[in-house]
Amino acid sequence: MIIYKFASAIIIFSFIYTIQVSICDYHDSIQKKLKTHYVPLLQTFMMDNTNYSKFKQAYNESSLNMIEEPSYCIESDTLKLLHPDILLEDKYVVRDLDKGNLQREIIKKRMFDSIQNLSPLSKPLTKFQHRIPPQLSYFYTFKPRLQDNYQLGQGLGCMFQKLNHIPGLYTLTSKNSLIYNYAKYMYDMKNRNVSQQCIQNASYVPHTLRLNVKSECQQFFKKLTQLQNDYKNNVKIYNGPEYLLKTDEHRGEGIRLLFQSQIENITEVYQNGEKCGNITEKIVTQKYINRPFLYKGHKIEFRIYIYLASSNPLQLYVYKRALIKRCANEYDPLSEQIPAHICNTAVTEKTHKNQTNQGDGNFEQEDEEMFIDWNLEGIEELLIEQGRISKKKRWLQDYLYPRIYSKIIHTIRSGQYSFYQDSRFSEFLAIDFLLDNELDIWLLEINYNPQILSVTPDRIKRNYKMVEDTMEIAFAYLKSKYKRIKQFIQQELYNYKHSGNRIRQVDFKNKFGNKFHQLLEDTSIDQQFSISSDNLYTHIIDESKNGKDKYFNLIEDECL
Repeated sequence: MIIYKFASAIIIFSFIYTIQVSICDYHDSIQKKLKTHYVPLLQTFMMDNTNYSKFKQAYNESSLNMIEEPSYCIESDTLKLLHPDILLEDKYVVRDLDKGNLQREIIKKRMFDSIQNLSPLSKPLTKFQHRIPPQLSYFYTFKPRLQDNYQLGQGLGCMFQKLNHIPGLYTLTSKNSLIYNYAKYMYDMKNRNVSQQCIQNASYVPHTLRLNVKSECQQFFKKLTQLQNDYKNNVKIYNGPEYLLKTDEHRGEGIRLLFQSQIENITEVYQNGEKCGNITEKIVTQKYINRPFLYKGHKIEFRIYIYLASSNPLQLYVYKRALIKRCANEYDPLSEQIPAHICNTAVTEKTHKNQTNQGDGNFEQEDEEMFIDWNLEGIEELLIEQGRISKKKRWLQDYLYPRIYSKIIHTIRSGQYSFYQDSRFSEFLAIDFLLDNELDIWLLEINYNPQILSVTPDRIKRNYKMVEDTMEIAFAYLKSKYKRIKQFIQQELYNYKHSGNRIRQVDFKNKFGNKFHQLLEDTSIDQQFSISSDNLYTHIIDESKNGKDKYFNLIEDECL
């Protein structure tokens, strides 16, 4: 009896072992086919149809001390095809800032921080200290143009990866380029004889001129001379600056208001316009909105966060929770104190710190007002309290949000021509708006790599939610793309009868080229990975659609 049981156990064990060996052999066979045949086949086609000539062509440098390996993308894509959980269940992200960076903290706590000791500010211990993990799916880096240091599609930017910065997006974040795009966009609209309503809805910045363009520079000094004469002859009473100057610096730097003393200075530098065309420094002069909407006597601005989930076709999301920024000092158009006019967080924090150190007032009590944590709903409530809008009217939903979305769409469209078009690239931006006393809105600037600060507990909580919502959208697109391409490999390539050991590249191009190209450009989100209902982003551009459906009916056909 014992011998019989022992023999049965051996038979069962042998059977199980045989099955396991067969499964392992099958797995090894699939792995070998993917790594040596199918993935290189798809990669070669993708690179042949990608304009990657802008990027690195030789393996002689790296970035962030991360080594480049020519076979990296084959390894990464193969690993994900064999182990779906890497992408479908987990979030492997790399972030290059560390100390004091809230995004890095959130990634460490809620996701997989793929290179934990990565720091661009510290001196590397050895050359090529870091190997890029093949599991990595999202390069959520502060550093721009990371792809310039790697062979795109081979050493970085694989089929199932996203990069955080879109090449060519400087046309929106550079103040000079933003104004150039705006002027050209409005000129093209007028040439198409669109309605005045279209032009008014598309107007998103105060009147602005570039001082490095001779004709615009001369136009500005002509206006400035007339303005000075009007003050001198009492035709107009001076009530604070009419213009301000901006450079391409961010975080409150490079902004000068043209008070009387500043007018004399710039008039001297440009010799009242005589040197226009000779000075090439990129400075823009902009009409100053000197009647802003005030909150408790302070000027406020609001920041809208946007996420470009893909640049081809363009997919744009707007975050519903705005950041309200209050200027540190009470607003007085005649005041020459910058903190009364500029609501940038860096300026506000510096002013707040200086005043606290000097013991000027009880600033513990004012902390919450200095860093306002309510949303645009708070502005609506203030306007209702002031009797400026009716409680019955949905001012925020029917007036303010549509105007914000419309101006964002027009802004993106104006600079879109320079974007590198590829679904692997994405971008997280912040747009600053000003609400004037007539309740019209003006776009002030677009912020690249916007700071996400932890100044109050409520803001920390909100920022955790925003980063997680951003990642949910990014990974929904990645997962959908992964599912479509994996099905394509299993249903099309595995079943394709080919001569020889492998499918020739020319045969793949002729037989599957168009279909695979469509899969690469398909940025629709599969129903399995739908965005959750509590995600606070609103989808406002989907260029895979046609006509005004691209913009969710926020812009009329005649305005496009």
